[in-house]
Amino acid sequence: MTMTTMATTEVSRRRRFHRSEPSQPMQVTARDLDILEHVRRHRFLSSAHLVALDGGNESNILARLRKLFDHALLERPLAQLATMPLRGPQPMVYGLGSKGVRLLREQGRQINADTDWTEKTKRAGAIFIDHTLAVSDFMVSLELACRRTTGINIINEREILADAPPATQSAREPLRWAVEQTVAGKRETWSVVPDGLFGLRFADNTGTFLLLEIDRGTIPIVRTSASHRSITRKLAIYIEGWRAGRHLQQFGRENLRVLMLTSSKARMEHMLSAVDAITGGKGTGFLLFAHAAALAGQNPLEFAWTNGRREHVRLTE
Repeated sequence: MTMTTMATTEVSRRRRFHRSEPSQPMQVTARDLDILEHVRRHRFLSSAHLVALDGGNESNILARLRKLFDHALLERPLAQLATMPLRGPQPMVYGLGSKGVRLLREQGRQINADTDWTEKTKRAGAIFIDHTLAVSDFMVSLELACRRTTGINIINEREILADAPPATQSAREPLRWAVEQTVAGKRETWSVVPDGLFGLRFADNTGTFLLLEIDRGTIPIVRTSASHRSITRKLAIYIEGWRAGRHLQQFGRENLRVLMLTSSKARMEHMLSAVDAITGGKGTGFLLFAHAAALAGQNPLEFAWTNGRREHVRLTE
């Protein structure tokens, strides 16, 4: 690629992040409100996610996304530019714009009025956006699977927390899972913050609840110091919390599990070995594992997840 071509390509990329001047006020449709609500729930979504969630004609959805961006209802975070030269063309990523937040609030949606959503979107870095999109990948695939399955519906995080104990409802980080540990004779509080919380409601009005962990292979499985961040430490915090009844204290849910989606089969095997070490070889049904290559393109409801005892189970079981 010549220098001239590279410069032209860079200008073209940047123009995608500059709004066109609208020629007339936008007539907001029910579809537009649905798009904004999807983005609100997930924080960041790609155009591919939004096309899948809408289910309509791709060209029409992409044109609508452009309008929502031009009218400042949606933002296109500039951090995407950092990865475009390495990955080539990718679906555009969207976050809520200030006018989108205002519109949803006017429609009666519960959105924190003290948060500057536009500033949050602008400040989000490439690593944070990539991780959020990985969470969105799973949650969108789960939502689409539930739409295709009679008698199973997603229970969203907001709904679950609304029924949680008062201390959790008022907590600044309601998902933070904390346990007391003794390290070198000192009592310490260790904690992890999962990437999400959701439930599945079945036709008989029973349900199951899951904390979601997306592992992209950036944290070591084990470290020489137990006090440093590692996957083994994270697993130990979850297991010790379960033993201490944290699931009941924090969420009021007996049937809660942790879903860990990791980056490779080898990494999943290392996690299972860590579970064996933590539990003295007994394992646990509290933790469910899968790796990205195995889950890709599969229905997450029908997929055979591996629990901490190396048994194959489904999310509906």
